[in-house]
Amino acid sequence: MKLLSTNGFIIYAKKMNEADLLLSYITEDYGKITCFANNARKSKKRFLGKLEPAMLTNIKFYEKPGMTLDILYEVDLIEDYKNLRKDINIYLFLTKLVEISRILCQERDNNKNIFYLIRNIFKSLNKLETEPAAGRQAISVNSVLLKYEIYFISNLLKFTGIYPNFSNCINCSESNLYNAFDFNLKKGGVICKSCGEDKNNGFGYSEIKKLPVNFINLSNLMIESDLSIINKLAVKDETLTDCSIFLRDFLSFHTGKRLKSFETI
Repeated sequence: MKLLSTNGFIIYAKKMNEADLLLSYITEDYGKITCFANNARKSKKRFLGKLEPAMLTNIKFYEKPGMTLDILYEVDLIEDYKNLRKDINIYLFLTKLVEISRILCQERDNNKNIFYLIRNIFKSLNKLETEPAAGRQAISVNSVLLKYEIYFISNLLKFTGIYPNFSNCINCSESNLYNAFDFNLKKGGVICKSCGEDKNNGFGYSEIKKLPVNFINLSNLMIESDLSIINKLAVKDETLTDCSIFLRDFLSFHTGKRLKSFETI
């Protein structure tokens, strides 16, 4: 077996018995990996206090040829974004982030952009002041988190190669000049009015959704900008909520899975 080392974030943890854990990580060098952590819940030296959400750790693990499950050997803490675990709204947002990452990211499909996307969001949220300072206006935490959510999902879709086609009708290629087309969930792209109404195309009613107002512009802006865009954007909460619902429906339809974290929040 080969001993490997990389930095990573936990995106999934499952108790196997009284002491062992099954863990999934988004790593800097190997993409998503899944490790078996023997005696993890009892080992004070190797794992204690290092397997919490919102922690960047260096992990050492054994890779066995022909096996998809790696063996976690040792974990060292690099950065602890502990403020993320203090605010319940931020913590619940993180459940969305890790669930979506676990579902969309494939094993050993290394994409450093995804690792750095998560790291940058963690670092930014860790500095977020949820309580108003003297003389400052209170911020809407819900509004800020919705912006982070749209930013994260839009960029993750881009990095995994499944960002929707908003530019042209997926059936006839007509240009969506005024962002007025509806969206076909099954095809993963916009559809013009003529194609949507043509019964010969066989599009089901449940496949077609109205896009939220300004969603295309907002999402495209998110994938073309860094995180500083979040503090610059002035968008109504109603619009952000509609965008979040659309992304939830798209992800659920695309993956065929019910996203429990969206129901929690």
